Amino acid sequence: MIHIFIGTKAQFIKMAPIVQELSRRGIDFNFIDAGQHAALTGDLIRQFGVREPDVVFRRDRSNINTLSEALAWLAKHFYHILFKPHWIFERIFRNQKGICLIHGDTITTLVSLFYAKRCGIAVAHVEAGLRSFDVFDPFPEEIIRRIAMFASDVLFAPTDVASRNLDKMGYREKTINVGANTGLDAVLYAAKQARNEQRPSEPYALMTIHRVETLYSRSRLAKVVEIIQRSARDQKVVFVLHQPTRKQLERFGFLPMISGCKNVILLPLLPYLEFMGLLTGAEYVMTDGGSIQEECYYLNKPCMVLRSRTERMEGLGENACLVEFENAQIEKFFETLQLLKRRDDSKPIRPSSTLVDHLLPWA
Repeated sequence: MIHIFIGTKAQFIKMAPIVQELSRRGIDFNFIDAGQHAALTGDLIRQFGVREPDVVFRRDRSNINTLSEALAWLAKHFYHILFKPHWIFERIFRNQKGICLIHGDTITTLVSLFYAKRCGIAVAHVEAGLRSFDVFDPFPEEIIRRIAMFASDVLFAPTDVASRNLDKMGYREKTINVGANTGLDAVLYAAKQARNEQRPSEPYALMTIHRVETLYSRSRLAKVVEIIQRSARDQKVVFVLHQPTRKQLERFGFLPMISGCKNVILLPLLPYLEFMGLLTGAEYVMTDGGSIQEECYYLNKPCMVLRSRTERMEGLGENACLVEFENAQIEKFFETLQLLKRRDDSKPIRPSSTLVDHLLPWA
């Protein structure tokens, strides 16, 4: 049996093409939603046209937004892992061995890894090999990635760089390079389905931030405000606000400084296809999100990466600039905006199909 374990919005989006491919081939699988972003799962299921999860951890359809909520949720899972292995095998894995697909570097990644290992189920880590080479930046993602790569039985590397990283870590024997991130399949699907209701009629830039190292740093949020104000001098800026982002901007007193800009449009977190409609229409994008950096690469969209380090190489030096919150780098992005281009891919790659090919022995 193939078990697919998701919990966050990004995990669902990047695992959805695998679910679609398995369904297309008529291969049975066990679909598990840990519920870290429970409020978004139902809408994403409809947008990608996939079936409902077989196992749902949180019937309360709300996202886990605060650190205290995350710690309580994590403690509950580790209680099950330590003391209820038979319950896990029966209720979560439906009394079937096989292989469990985990994804990325979130709390759900860690939980799903330990659930599967506790039940003696093989684990395949999707999007393995990404490294920032600093255990504290981003935190805790870099630590979670290293644990997942060490403990997994199969590592699906999305790029040549990720594959080389795994080789250097001594994981060559369990590494499979699938040629691209499964996010590519999601973007190609979404670009055909994208909705344009939220697009302004005039040219605009798109901004969204959500990472812990950004939200809990007053200086970084202050720099975000400066960047928005700088961008809004030239055109509209659509700022899509995650709820934790809004809370932190309010906490530091920055939200009025943004909402007071006449060229800034504030929107709540949007359904994926509506967000993709905004992304495809934007002149450029400003974000601290790794997945959005990748999506910009696939769509050939100029992208300002608001981080000090990134584990993703997609687009860097081509369409994307890692500005490290430095004024000179930020200004260079705006000055060279029209020159930011990437290569044209010579042939399409379907990473989800390649990945499923390697899962057939466990089907």
